[in-house]
Amino acid sequence: MTITGTYDNLKDNSEYFRTLKIKPNMKKVSQSPLKIKGVYLPFALEVISGLYKIPRTGWVDRGVEHPETVGQHIDDLLEMADFFFPDCYGLKKMLKVHDWPEWEKKIGDRRTDKYCPEDHRYDPQEKKIAEREAMFDICQRLGPYGAIIFNLYLEYDAGITLRAQRANQLDKLQVDLKAVKYQIANQPVIAMQFIELNRHKIIIPELKLMLEEAELKLDKYLISKKIT
Repeated sequence: MTITGTYDNLKDNSEYFRTLKIKPNMKKVSQSPLKIKGVYLPFALEVISGLYKIPRTGWVDRGVEHPETVGQHIDDLLEMADFFFPDCYGLKKMLKVHDWPEWEKKIGDRRTDKYCPEDHRYDPQEKKIAEREAMFDICQRLGPYGAIIFNLYLEYDAGITLRAQRANQLDKLQVDLKAVKYQIANQPVIAMQFIELNRHKIIIPELKLMLEEAELKLDKYLISKKIT
C-alpha cells in the first residue's frame, strides 16, 4: 500500500482530529469481529464501555480539560489503522483489546515515563506483569473467546510480528499526535516531551512521516506564538 496521506488530510478524515471530545461510538468499537456471542457478550461490552470512563493518566496529571479516555484512545487507533494499514489482517482486533487490562480498577492507566510524578510512577516491568495478570483474569471470564483474545494481547505485548509492530508504533504515534493537538489547543501539554520519548520507537516510514509533519505543525504554532 502506498500512503499518499499527510498530517493534514488525516486531520480532515479522522474523527480524532475533528474534535477533542469524541463521544463513545459502541457500534464502531463493537467486538463483532471477535465473534463474541451469548453469555460472554455482556461482560465484553462491560469492559469496552468501562474504558470510556477511564481518563488517560498522562492528560489528567497535566491538567487537560476533558481528557481523552482509554476508549477514545482506542477509537483513534482504529481510525489510524484504517488509514495506514487497511489490509493488515487482525491489526484492528489487536488494537481493540490491547488496553483491556486498564479496565481493572487495580490497574488503570499506569504511567512509567520519566515525566510522571514519582508518587505514582511504575516500574515498566512491574506494569507489564500486572497488566498481563489482569488480562488473564479478564480472559478467564470470556470462555472459549478468552484464549483468542489473550493470545492477541500477548502478541501485541511481545511486539515481534509485523502487525504487533504496527500496533505498537500506532499506539505511540497516536499519543504524540494527541499531545500536539492538545498543545495547539492551549491545553497544558508540552508535546515535545512525548515526541522525544517515542521518536526512536516509530520507525515505519509512513508513521515517521506523519510524526515529522506533526512536528512541523507544532513548530509553526510555536513560532506564531512568539511573533504575536
